[in-house]
Amino acid sequence: MRVLFTSPPGVGHLFPTVPLAWALRAAGHDVLVGTAAEGLAGAAQAGLPAVDVAPGAPIAAVFGTGTGTTAELAARMRERGRRIAAAGSRTDPLLLETFGRVSDLMADGTLTLARWWRPDLVVHSRLHPAGLLAARALRVPAVEHGFNLFREEALAARFLPYLAAAYERNGVPLELPDRVVLHLAPAELMIGDGDGWSMRYVPYNAGGALPDWLRLPTARPRVLITLGTVVPALAGLTGLRRTIDAAGQTDADFVLALGADADVAALGPLPGNVRPAGWLPLHQVLAGCSAVVHHGGSGTMMGAICSGVRQLVLPHGADQFGNADLVRRHRLGLGCAPEEVTPQLLAELLAEDGPASGVADAAELMSRLPAPAEIATRLAHPGGIDRHADELAALTPAAGGSAAHWTDG
Repeated sequence: MRVLFTSPPGVGHLFPTVPLAWALRAAGHDVLVGTAAEGLAGAAQAGLPAVDVAPGAPIAAVFGTGTGTTAELAARMRERGRRIAAAGSRTDPLLLETFGRVSDLMADGTLTLARWWRPDLVVHSRLHPAGLLAARALRVPAVEHGFNLFREEALAARFLPYLAAAYERNGVPLELPDRVVLHLAPAELMIGDGDGWSMRYVPYNAGGALPDWLRLPTARPRVLITLGTVVPALAGLTGLRRTIDAAGQTDADFVLALGADADVAALGPLPGNVRPAGWLPLHQVLAGCSAVVHHGGSGTMMGAICSGVRQLVLPHGADQFGNADLVRRHRLGLGCAPEEVTPQLLAELLAEDGPASGVADAAELMSRLPAPAEIATRLAHPGGIDRHADELAALTPAAGGSAAHWTDG
């Protein structure tokens, strides 16, 4: 079987799909990634062949990342993030328009690649409907691959108007293909409606060498601090100033993982208990931490859930405000504005009887879900696309409580 994975340029959308791509490869299937810009390097780093489907396309302009000062970009991120959060589980039209435009820029190249390679299945990131076009044109099934705790039954259909021009210029009927949705968490943790298959989230944040000192036990709690890949580039590191000051007054050891290119010097002198570490494979580091302070990116949030690590979310934009709400709702930790961090807040986060009493239960629920290898087997099963929902009930363990159904195309 040939499987085409399609993703927008950001690695935050690509990385959650890597474990399923690996599972399909390990099972003997051919996998190819159609993406652009930084997605190409991300796919190559994961050992996956990739094709640039939008060379030279002005994708950065769609996200508004090419103009404005750091302060202006940060303010724009916050404004958009709060609007997205206000929409709740129903995807805000701002996201539909933005990612619809990105998909339009990538649609022709994606379809050209698909018509050349002739995949049997198209897997597309949740906010990348260009995959729907390719699947419908080739009359093959599509898999909508989630990456966070939100679900929405009508999401694919709501994207169609934003891709009408791409469908028309490629001579494809404006219809959805046969499709299934993959949710990467148990139903108990998700918000919104919509059936789908529940698959265990397997953290992937690319590889990296672990320093020897990170493998040594510590006498007091270890706390990871990270802002992901996008926030440092757009908003800088100034949002961490209060966190660093509060960390210096907290009885814990802090690991500052801000990537290889981040200018840590912009934070000024660091307290003795805050150690910069550059780029780290977070899924490995989290396993040795008591807590993580982060921006609310879905990958970091989901990785912390899998590791049973409490979280303090400092949202900056995108879906991060909604993720902060979910962390509080499920008692996975705390959330606040970056300028509101205090030593008392960090102490509360680390307290045994603090606000993170749900972390162990959440990790247990996640561990019960089918791994990507099992989902890969189901996807490759002859006639699997046409099976009725009740024939697929075995995908979700009875104790997990989440429903597993094909969506109606």
